[in-house]
Amino acid sequence: MRPTRGRGIGGGPLRAGASLAVGCVASALVVGGCLPAAATAEGRQIGSLYGIFVAIASGVFLLVYALATFAIIRYRVLRRRDAGEPRQVEGNDVIEAIWTAIPLLIVGGLFVGTLAVLSRTEARAATPAAEIHVRGFRWGWSFSYPNEGVEVSGLGIPGPEVVVPIGRPIRFAITSDDVIHSFYVPQFLFKRDVLPGRQNVFDVTVEEAGTYHGQCAEFCGVGHSAMPFTVRAVPPDEYGAWLASERAAGGSTPPVSPGATFLPVGSP
Repeated sequence: MRPTRGRGIGGGPLRAGASLAVGCVASALVVGGCLPAAATAEGRQIGSLYGIFVAIASGVFLLVYALATFAIIRYRVLRRRDAGEPRQVEGNDVIEAIWTAIPLLIVGGLFVGTLAVLSRTEARAATPAAEIHVRGFRWGWSFSYPNEGVEVSGLGIPGPEVVVPIGRPIRFAITSDDVIHSFYVPQFLFKRDVLPGRQNVFDVTVEEAGTYHGQCAEFCGVGHSAMPFTVRAVPPDEYGAWLASERAAGGSTPPVSPGATFLPVGSP
């Protein structure tokens, strides 16, 4: 009597495949959870969109992996050697329409959601609570408040500390004196290149008080690693007191380096 494969043989591969699928999805969720919690309104919108992407990608992965694993085990591992080929299906218009429509709907929905989040995060407030001009240079940063007559700058570690009010839109206008730098604050979930001869403008609203560390994220030379800075977000009354103390201490905005050109607020 010739031995045949029993159904119990498939238990091992099935469990192994299920474990691998669950492990891959769990790893993706763990990696997503390692991202810093967003401290800005714009960053939280981006984080929510990222969560939707991860959830949909995980669902698609599980579905495809489960169907592929089922087909392999059912029609290869558990199939008797003398059973012949399973019934072949050459085409099904309904199924083909469904598996074409579903990806199109998913991609279309993600595209619309991305545009919506992008339009909100790139929007500029009519009256920002503070306007800060940022200059990147080898190898340090300068933050000036042109409407307040205050400037904070620093070279090397630990770098300068810029103070902003929480709960209100802050406008940053950034440019470079020399080479390409990058303005990056991980907890803002935001990074923007700092380009020589060009001004990038963006608004952020910090929602939680705290100290947030930033860093140049574009390799700009031998001193690249020594270009940190700090953003300290405080309540509006404390922010006003800080400005007053800086002005009383003689803080004024010195002439801007010839390599940096700032346009009026609101300019493209």
